[in-house]
Amino acid sequence: MTQERQNDVYPHIAFMGDPLAKWGGGIDFLCFCISALTSVIPETIFLVLLPGKRTAWQTLRHLASPLKRWVKVALGKSIFHGQPPSREDLKRATSSVGASIDIVDYRNSVSGLASAMLQCDAEVLLFCAESLGVSFPLPWVGYIADLQHKRLPDWFSEKECGERDKIFNKVLMDAKVVIVNSRDVIRDIKEFYPQYTAELIALPFSPPAKSELFSSPADTQRRATYKLPQHYFLISNQFTIHKSHETAFKALRLIRDAGHDVHIVCTGDMYDYRWPEHSKSLRVLIEDNGMSDYIRFLGYIPKDDQLAIMRGAVAVVQPTLFEGGPGGGAVYDAVSSGTPSIVSDIVVNLEIDLGVVRFFKAGSPKDLAEKMADAMVNPPIRPSKSETLMQLTKRQQELGRVLLDASRLAIREHKLARKV
Repeated sequence: MTQERQNDVYPHIAFMGDPLAKWGGGIDFLCFCISALTSVIPETIFLVLLPGKRTAWQTLRHLASPLKRWVKVALGKSIFHGQPPSREDLKRATSSVGASIDIVDYRNSVSGLASAMLQCDAEVLLFCAESLGVSFPLPWVGYIADLQHKRLPDWFSEKECGERDKIFNKVLMDAKVVIVNSRDVIRDIKEFYPQYTAELIALPFSPPAKSELFSSPADTQRRATYKLPQHYFLISNQFTIHKSHETAFKALRLIRDAGHDVHIVCTGDMYDYRWPEHSKSLRVLIEDNGMSDYIRFLGYIPKDDQLAIMRGAVAVVQPTLFEGGPGGGAVYDAVSSGTPSIVSDIVVNLEIDLGVVRFFKAGSPKDLAEKMADAMVNPPIRPSKSETLMQLTKRQQELGRVLLDASRLAIREHKLARKV
């Protein structure tokens, strides 16, 4: 233990692994936040806490969820490729962030979580998507990714909207500090939950600074393995309805009609629990427009493969109609790897202030097609590796300081509350 640690200059930070570790984007988010903290906190062991043994009912629900998905596949009601992330995926991902990380199981209850923190000497817990209550014995920081159910209520059931309202209200009232993904989310919270009492902290747009993301000698081989065309745009999103894949598919039809020989390659889980028929309807759209030979679905693939495919693309296309954080994970990866991206102009995406990025009118295939065609005819100059890493390192340190300040604030407020 260093002298700085003994003097409590740096708190011993733990992260809630659940539910972030259940999806690829969540694992990426955990990794770049830990990397950011590592850039400002030396010689620290971070903890990622995951629920261990479940009750019989929790186990049944856990097993039933993927089973229902596979039944839908068997019945032809959805299209599903690949496997969702696992505990092993989390271990592999966190092993490459340049920090010492312990993945710790806790008894699946609030008291079990507190016991695990005490046993590991954790001083604060980050990214709690649900309230741990005002009586939780240790400092904790809430996390709200977005208020999609408020901006797009028609895409949620009334029951789900009510559940999300209940959860978010409690986090905003019980937590001393709540981290959100953007300044846009803070504006939404102020509009829809004006009674909040927590200190709100927005994360800066901060893609990871890693030299290995910029290029790899195996890129060509990986692209060959997937039998990819020479010219393609990449969409790396889950196939949830708000990602608006159809905007890009319609744009591709316009581009090909204009004489450009280019394809679209898609990665990501192809199941949307709210709209199970969504991936099937996209297939119908593709077939009706005669584009089955020009759009490839790769499903959920290894991260290294995804990045190799990204680096070989004309550009990343992000047609999303809603995000909690600027651009979503795909644009973070694009900026980190020096890959151009073409992004919808929704308000939160305008917080993107790094990288080779062009904006198009959200929901407009025509405007997107124009931007995609221009990227082919006039390819943007890709930034150098050194220039990119210099910019991203500064931004990564900024993110690290924001997370460190949020942790210290939660600890300070917790101590003050216990003195009252």
